[in-house]
Amino acid sequence: MSSRKHLWIDLPIPQIIMLVCLISYACNKDFIGKETPNQPPQTFCVVDTIIRTGDNRLSALVTANWWGDDPDGYIVRYEYTFDSIAGQQSNWLSILRQDSTFLLPIPAGNDTFDFNFFIRAVDNRGSKDPSPARLTFPVRNSTPAVVFVPGIQNPLESFPVVKFFWQATDPDGAENLNFFELCWNDTTQSPYNLNIGAVAAMFEAESLTGNTTNCYVYQNNNNFPLDFTISGLKLNDTNRLYIRVVDKALSKSKYVSSYPIFIKKPVSEILLVDGYGNNGANQINFYAQNLNSVGISAFDTLSIFKTQGAVNITLSPDNLTQSRVFNLFKTIIWFSNSASASLSLGQKTLNDFFNSGGKLFFSTYVSSSFDQQSNFLDFTPAQSLTVLPADTQLVLNSNSTINALLSGYPNLTSSAIVSVVRPFNLTIGASSIYTAELLAKKVSTGTLNPWTGNSVIMAKKTDNNGNTNFIFTTLELNKLNGLNNMNTLFQKIFIDEFGL
Repeated sequence: MSSRKHLWIDLPIPQIIMLVCLISYACNKDFIGKETPNQPPQTFCVVDTIIRTGDNRLSALVTANWWGDDPDGYIVRYEYTFDSIAGQQSNWLSILRQDSTFLLPIPAGNDTFDFNFFIRAVDNRGSKDPSPARLTFPVRNSTPAVVFVPGIQNPLESFPVVKFFWQATDPDGAENLNFFELCWNDTTQSPYNLNIGAVAAMFEAESLTGNTTNCYVYQNNNNFPLDFTISGLKLNDTNRLYIRVVDKALSKSKYVSSYPIFIKKPVSEILLVDGYGNNGANQINFYAQNLNSVGISAFDTLSIFKTQGAVNITLSPDNLTQSRVFNLFKTIIWFSNSASASLSLGQKTLNDFFNSGGKLFFSTYVSSSFDQQSNFLDFTPAQSLTVLPADTQLVLNSNSTINALLSGYPNLTSSAIVSVVRPFNLTIGASSIYTAELLAKKVSTGTLNPWTGNSVIMAKKTDNNGNTNFIFTTLELNKLNGLNNMNTLFQKIFIDEFGL
């Protein structure tokens, strides 16, 4: 028996010689004959002609498909151009895929245009199809559109700082949008141009005199205005903002109008902020009468939580806009029956007001449900509300004494029962102005006993120059006029402390 490795020894000699020759020929590294030149690839489009006219033309967003074939290699990539003629000087762009979607930039001022699309394959040796496939796209430009988008709040009346939001679309793709044109009230005037990155803008009156004014424009949430103002805002009148969008072919949408908004011209540097919703008329009258009694007759009013149906009609769309509204004034007198709503808004919107030297008087009712863990008190003279024993509620009885702690402040007497009173602890640097004669009510039994704990209900703090800039109280002033001496308190606060 012979093994596989000895099989060739048993062959006849002539066959062994032939086998050796074949092996020697196969191991030879040189090829015999002439090498065939590389053949260029060929390129094909799915279609070579698109016939569409009029409104049936393609939109500027088109899709193309192609493939290539190489007789002696393989395709590694493709190159395409939209130049009118395909040549060595054309702007060829490389692509690996065999399909793509393109946004075709129709020349400005044209509604239609015919785009030539050339595509050529490149093989593994770098050879390019010398006769690229060609496809002509008969394209029409689609008209863009824009709509106003409702904000969280959409006030029907405002002092001259307002904000609007919008959204633009284009059937040819968002990349085809170019810029916005805006006008106040009259679309026959020269429009104000705004770049396409804007999705909102805040408008602030440049002047508060006269019947119309230019406006500073703050794009999106920017803190600094753009270089140019927009004209045409009417004061003490109803206004509408008009907007349209322009695409890269200079096709313009129709103008669309914002909801109407009445713009009030401020008449003073003093603002009464009524935080009683739709029920603040009596409080406005109380403050107006007492301000008049000390010689302050010019002031503006803002019912900040006024509603129509379930919609707030005076609150700005966002805190940045509301902040600029407050910054139109130098003194704010804020009164409210809801500490959570008013303090929350004030904490978010009054920083610029104080930084500009503003002075604030803030009187609010604080209910037993006020969240002590909130940060709403952070900007006030109060560090925190006084912590009460369990099952305890503090009450201000009628004809109770409100004791003045600082010189020049009159003692007061309550003119009504206040069933919930929340004294507070002072923040560093604040000064107590009044304490109240309070009763501690055991809620479960209804029994009343004198309260001997902290009873500070009014305090003040000063600015960096030592001037009083914030007076805060958790009792409503209109319930503290049992001695009919409220005008003396107003004289001390607004004339002596605030310098009005």
